[in-house]
Amino acid sequence: MMHKSKIFVVGLGVLLMAACKTSLVKPSETERRLMSRDAEIERLATGMNEAPGYRGRIRATLIQPNSKKEVTLSVRAITDQGLLFSAPLGMAKLLVTPEQVAFYNKLDRTYFEGAMSQLDSLLPVSFNFEQLQRLLYGGMVFSEDLNDIKQHLRRRPSKNTANYSSTFSSEQFGEVSYEVTAQLKPLRIVRQELVSERYKDTVVVLYTYQKDETLPSTIELSGAGKKLLLALSDFEAQKAVNLPFQIPSGYRPLRKK
Repeated sequence: MMHKSKIFVVGLGVLLMAACKTSLVKPSETERRLMSRDAEIERLATGMNEAPGYRGRIRATLIQPNSKKEVTLSVRAITDQGLLFSAPLGMAKLLVTPEQVAFYNKLDRTYFEGAMSQLDSLLPVSFNFEQLQRLLYGGMVFSEDLNDIKQHLRRRPSKNTANYSSTFSSEQFGEVSYEVTAQLKPLRIVRQELVSERYKDTVVVLYTYQKDETLPSTIELSGAGKKLLLALSDFEAQKAVNLPFQIPSGYRPLRKK
């Protein structure tokens, strides 16, 4: 297993119309309700982000039964392409893309390149790139198949919140019970819960927000005896973002224990 301290540096709305020369066919009330529900799910699935990228800072705290680690990182994100986490003064960087994870540490001149699974021992639940992005953007982290979610979700509105629940089979998690609580105005997720046959503990994600912001200000991810706290600050949407990352020459690969 990789040395833990060295790698912990981590609506679409649709309007249907048909017109002819003298008449307009309007959608039925049932169709409008279904469109509204599907629009909500589409928006909640990936988060409320509407920018090509973001820049900001994250204070990450990992709490385990016998340890607590904390680090402050700068973050650059290009939606659907990559996440770059940098320690102060660029002493260490972690690049996460859909294909792999890459890391280097200037203090001991080491580096690592490999699969996302190398981070599993540090997190309450195994993530792929898309799920990690959804976690940060406030989206449905565990919605593996959105069409399946749409077919099986049960929406229970109550005042300014709606509860979505679904059960489905997942290649990653096995048989799953999944619940999402969303605030409706403004539309954003405040809680997610995953009960999986492959995990001994319930995985819970909690979000808080500043005023009417759509990106979360804090994220709490807990399960399997671990808790990851993320405090996001100074996040700004960017029209153009780059991810400057290059492993320096002469560094040695980190060894598995």
